[in-house]
Amino acid sequence: MHAFRSMQLPLGLIIIGLLFTLTILYMSIPKSWEEATQTGSDGSISLSDDWSRTIERKKSKYEIHELYMLVATRNGNFLCKHCPTGSFYLNTGEVYRYGTTGNHKGGRGYTDLWLAESNLTFVNIMIADLTTVKIAEANLIGTYTLHPENLKRPILNAPKSKLYWYRLVIPPGNNRLD
Repeated sequence: MHAFRSMQLPLGLIIIGLLFTLTILYMSIPKSWEEATQTGSDGSISLSDDWSRTIERKKSKYEIHELYMLVATRNGNFLCKHCPTGSFYLNTGEVYRYGTTGNHKGGRGYTDLWLAESNLTFVNIMIADLTTVKIAEANLIGTYTLHPENLKRPILNAPKSKLYWYRLVIPPGNNRLD
């Protein structure tokens, strides 16, 4: 059996990440109206360059999102939190998870090392705005019940089914529809 690792990060690492993110966010917000604006030579008032860049960075996080899937690179058991045994058997090339990110593969925590150790590969499906990507993700996860690889598996409790191999409602790496 394939030894799988949880995609959960230690609580201490999550807290440190949140504190770092909050610090960066706090530092990027002007502390006064004067810092957020600039006055032109004609007396007109506009946004400061720093504040304009901050706004553009925030907007780009919603404009450029990525829909991806994680796919098994070899036959074996993979972590499945919604399965009774906690694992699920996938064949090479089968979908483990669908997801979205605004930070690309590395920002999502999927390093090449983690992917290799987990016997998964990261496949980009599309890059679009957040709404388009989230709608497509919901469709992929929601229709997984009808995915050809899923329909090849037996129905749970059928003679050929096993505790770790049967038809699923959602991919083994997803925990819910959203």
